[in-house]
Order: sequence, then structure tokens, then C-alpha cells
Amino acid sequence: EEIEKGLEKRNNPTVAEYYERWTEGRQGSVSEATLRTQGKMFLIFSKIAIPSASRTFGELKLKEVSIDDLRVVQSELYKSRKSQCVNDYMAHIKHFMNDALKERAIEYNPCVMIKPLKRTEEKARDTNHRALTLEEQKAFFECERCKSSFYYNVFRFAINTGMRIGEIGALKNSDIRGSMIHVERTITRLETGAHVLGEDAKTEAGRRVIPMNEQIKAILADQKALNTLLDGNVVAIDDRIFKAAERGLLLATPIDREIKRICKAAGLEPFTMHAFRATFATRAIENGMNVKTLQEIMGHSNFNITMSLYGHCLTDTKQAAMDAMNIALGE
Repeated sequence: EEIEKGLEKRNNPTVAEYYERWTEGRQGSVSEATLRTQGKMFLIFSKIAIPSASRTFGELKLKEVSIDDLRVVQSELYKSRKSQCVNDYMAHIKHFMNDALKERAIEYNPCVMIKPLKRTEEKARDTNHRALTLEEQKAFFECERCKSSFYYNVFRFAINTGMRIGEIGALKNSDIRGSMIHVERTITRLETGAHVLGEDAKTEAGRRVIPMNEQIKAILADQKALNTLLDGNVVAIDDRIFKAAERGLLLATPIDREIKRICKAAGLEPFTMHAFRATFATRAIENGMNVKTLQEIMGHSNFNITMSLYGHCLTDTKQAAMDAMNIALGE
């Protein structure tokens, strides 16, 4: 009886049983943060009731999942989530069912017939992740609440380097060599939810070198002076440069809350820490930086990522470039 149950679980698993096996097989090749995020997604859509089967989606046999079942899942998700979020959930279902197809656990993936929802909400890059205008940028950094913030140097460093918050928080004294910032690692999140100092950058392209200008050097000098004030004169070469107020790891959530408070004081629409990265890219393009150079400084794995994220910033730059063109066509 136990052998038969084991064979049934192996050869004719439920969606939940297959997903558990699939996740175990990905450990070591996929980051813990990704596994944790996707696991949370599965917990949500696996509990959706499928009326026609009198079971939840996770309880359905993998081979029995139909197009109608998937449409029920999509419809239920859309009742409480934005279209892009629903599309992300459905893409994840399609992902693991595609692997099931490759393993011949199923003969057909019904997800191919489910069309993504039309996006109705604004993209994050146009709202809380938006690049700041010059007026917003000036208003934020001239606000007294900003100048007195514990994270003032973090804000300035982010907008001048385009580095991610995890990369800034993982930066050590040993990573500043000569006039270069060596981005070697980032703060990562384990499957348990705990944040730790990672051993590597977010991606292979994330390991990069960013040249420093005088402004960046001055910001680092200010931060090191603050560290001396808080931690004493003993400076370890392996110590982190940017820390949280309680001297722990620098995380996005408390910093985003601080940004929101500053925005309220300055009369600005709220944005997140990631907006400084987008603002750096925008200012770089506006000042004529080669997009290939920007790609390397931003740590994007390919040119298309840079263009898809920041190509819309080129409109004014293209106009200025065309205005400067003067092609001779004869006397």
C-alpha cells in the first residue's frame, strides 16, 4: 500500500506535490530569495478553490489541470491584485508546468492558451520608481529634513553612482581602491526571510567597477567621518561603509519610510530608494553618457535591459542632438 502511494505521488502527483519536488530540484541553482518569493506566490494561488473539482488548485492532479481551471485562478487573483501582478503569478505557473512537460509528467501545458491581462495600471518606473525631475531632485536634497537625515549620505551616494541599495549596504572599506568603487557583493534575502551579506553581486554583470568623481569621494569622506563618530577610530578594512542607524545591515524598507517622510516635508509625490538609481541613469543620458558605458556602470547584463528601462529618457537628448546636426548638402 505504501509502495503504491509512493508510485502514485511520483507518477501522478497533485500540483502541490509536483511543485514541492520541482522546488527541491532547483535549490542550489536558484537564489534563496527567488525560491522564497516564488514559494509565497504558490501558497496564494494553490489555495484558490476550483468549483468544478470541489478542490483547491494545489489539490488538483497535475495531469488534470485544464484551461478552465487556470482561468478560474487568473480571475480570482485579479479580484485583489493588479494586472501585472496577476500576469507574474500566471507566468510562474506556466514556468513550472513547462518543466513538467519537459519531464513528461504532463503531455500538454494548458497555460499556453491563457493570455496575459492587459495592463491598466501605471508602470512603477513612472510612479514610485520614477526618475526624479531636476525640480524634484533639488527640492528633495534642499529639504532640511533630508539634510538632517541619518541616511543623507546614502541618498547622495545612490544618486551619484546608480548603485542598488543592497550593493551600497554591502560595500566595504576594502572595495574602495584608488579612484574606483569595486562592486563585489550585495545584501541578499534567504528563503527564511532573513537578510545576510552575500558573497556575490546580484548577477555576473553586477560585479563591476565604477569610477569615482570628486563629489563621490567627498560623500565617502563624510560617511567615514560619521562612522568614526559612531564606531570610534578603529577602522577595519573589512568593515561596511554604510550601515543602518542601529549599525546593522542597510535595508530598503526603513530607508523608503524615511524618504516618504522627507517627501511629505518637501511637498513631493513619494518615491522609493530605487528612484535614485533611475535618476542617475536619466541624468547620465541627459549629460551625454554613452549608453554602453551606462550599461556597464549600472551592472546590466545586456544592452537591451538598459534601453528598455531608460530608453524613454532619450527623447529630449535626441532632440538636442538633432538640433545640433548640420549636414552639408552643397553650396
